[in-house]
Amino acid sequence: MDIPVQVPSSLKILDLSDNSLEVIKLNTKQVIFLNLEDNRLGNYLANNSLWIQKSKLQYISLSNNSIYKLHITIFKGQKYLRVIDLRFNFLKNINFDMTSLVDLEILNLKNNKIKYLSDQSIKELDKVFKNNGNAKIDFSNNPLQCSCFTFPFLNWMRHSHKHFTHFMHYRCEYENGSFSMPHSFEDVILQLQLDCTNHSYLIISVSFAVLAFIAVLSAAIIYRNRWKLRYLFYTAKLKYTSHRNMEENLNEYVYDAFISYSENDRKFVIEECIKNLEENGNMKLCIHQRDFMPGEEITQNIISAIQNSRKTICIISRSFLESYYCMFEFNMARMESIHSRNGKNVLFLVFYEMLLPEELPLVLYELIQKQSYIEYPNDEHGNVIFWDKIKDAIHA
Repeated sequence: MDIPVQVPSSLKILDLSDNSLEVIKLNTKQVIFLNLEDNRLGNYLANNSLWIQKSKLQYISLSNNSIYKLHITIFKGQKYLRVIDLRFNFLKNINFDMTSLVDLEILNLKNNKIKYLSDQSIKELDKVFKNNGNAKIDFSNNPLQCSCFTFPFLNWMRHSHKHFTHFMHYRCEYENGSFSMPHSFEDVILQLQLDCTNHSYLIISVSFAVLAFIAVLSAAIIYRNRWKLRYLFYTAKLKYTSHRNMEENLNEYVYDAFISYSENDRKFVIEECIKNLEENGNMKLCIHQRDFMPGEEITQNIISAIQNSRKTICIISRSFLESYYCMFEFNMARMESIHSRNGKNVLFLVFYEMLLPEELPLVLYELIQKQSYIEYPNDEHGNVIFWDKIKDAIHA
């Protein structure tokens, strides 16, 4: 329990120094000079203020009190204060409210543990400087830190150097443990600015290089797996929106084959494929112009056709290779083979035109090196064998 010290109203100077005080509460009215140095008020002042009412105090000394923190309201309402002496303590920051200190002339923080000040403390001091252009602070013999992290604080000191006593003789400690030379503190800060700027450019350059590498690597991976990603996306989308059961079942398909072809080869599909495979072969084909569901996205229709067909037959021609959607159907069927049919091939290539190897996309050329394909003979005897091979391939 704090018992206020009643001070006579006529008392102007109060000296309570060197009394080993640990707790104190003052009821002052006319005291101008208050000396509390060489006591033990550190723990108390971290959580309490000194006053129970406003006063006319102009000078206060709290030096050598083992103070490591001051309560935020310690000087609240003390608008007459001109000198605050906080020397020889353990302060690392000055986080108290300075709004009332409109006449402050000297804030003595000599021989504390201050490495830098927080942004909030800097704002508070800027208010003091604005109220009194002659206000002074003494940071002598504090372990100021010279680093890129503390540079904003040091640069603020440089710009406000007229408010710091003995500014040119301040020293600071570098990150490697060495100390700046005691000549021109401003030169030390300017050199630090140069070093930090170069360091920042290096960090930024390295960061951009790393990000660029990651971006290029990611782009390369995405490009390499672009068809797989598109297939998985459209498959997931189809499964989400479709009411039909799309689970893999090799014994149940809506169609025997999905015919992928260019519009330029439409006549071959209508007159030959439908005739030989549906009418004469008792098969059910999926033809996009006939069987795609109206109103659905083309990509969803394609994925649905591939997944609901036992095989996908691509009618390869120059027009096919030049068609975006034909190549999309080819790649989606290729992904279906790899990811949904346990490696069983569902893609069957029919070369309707004679094409040179250099005319083929790399992925198609690699595929025909590994898997069988068939060329359309376009003669009466060869056509019989051709259609028989197609039927065998569909049921394989």
